[in-house]
Amino acid sequence: MAKPAQGAKYRGSIRDFPDFDPSQDAEALYTAMKGFGSDKEAILELITSRSNRQRQEVCQSYKSLYGKDLIADLKYELTGKFERLIVGLMRPLAYCDAKEIKDAISGIGTDEKCLIEILASRTNEQIHQLVAATCTRQGS
Repeated sequence: MAKPAQGAKYRGSIRDFPDFDPSQDAEALYTAMKGFGSDKEAILELITSRSNRQRQEVCQSYKSLYGKDLIADLKYELTGKFERLIVGLMRPLAYCDAKEIKDAISGIGTDEKCLIEILASRTNEQIHQLVAATCTRQGS
């Protein structure tokens, strides 16, 4: 097995989806949730093939097109661990980190592995965003 080049940086591999159109994606999600039941495969395929930045734009377009909150609609349509995954992917990274940290320190004991994973892998800017998201979460 080849060693990585010295000083190589490891970063996530999610890239922006080419020819991205947030309005088109919002319409596709609306269609996937319309009627009885929902097209979970279509929802999963679309959401997991977009970057977090693009998913945030889809949320804004959905609100503009339908006057509704996309995350609320996803929560209504989906259940269980699939709902948690999809809703988590639709949130900004800092919001997800804040929720995971809250869960890691709630209850009996602390999940140190979770805290280390998040806090040791984020940049200073991401930590500042996490703190801001934590303050926002406390107010809601």
